[in-house]
Amino acid sequence: MTELPSETARQKALDRVDRSERGRYKFVIALSAVELIFIWGFAQLADFTNRVHVLMFWSLLSIDGLIVVGVGLLWAHVSQSTRLVLKAIDLSTRRVPVETARAPGPLGLDPDR
Repeated sequence: MTELPSETARQKALDRVDRSERGRYKFVIALSAVELIFIWGFAQLADFTNRVHVLMFWSLLSIDGLIVVGVGLLWAHVSQSTRLVLKAIDLSTRRVPVETARAPGPLGLDPDR
């Protein structure tokens, strides 16, 4: 059975969305690794007997934590919205079997009886 052009186009679009999401996921992992290396380097170079270094370290961790939480929430919201749109498109393009409506007879019985 041959597929409709709209079905193949929809499948290609879904495949592109999946590839780009995997690419973004890999980018976030790499960016997180670089950020952890920077934090590790700061911890190695800091003199924790100096209160200014301690204050800078804690502010770095708290600001990074807030940014990570914010970006994570934003990513979850965009992913959920994208899933909802794709589901709506899928439901709108899905073929539904058509049934003809049969009105009951004057006594409320099926017309076949």
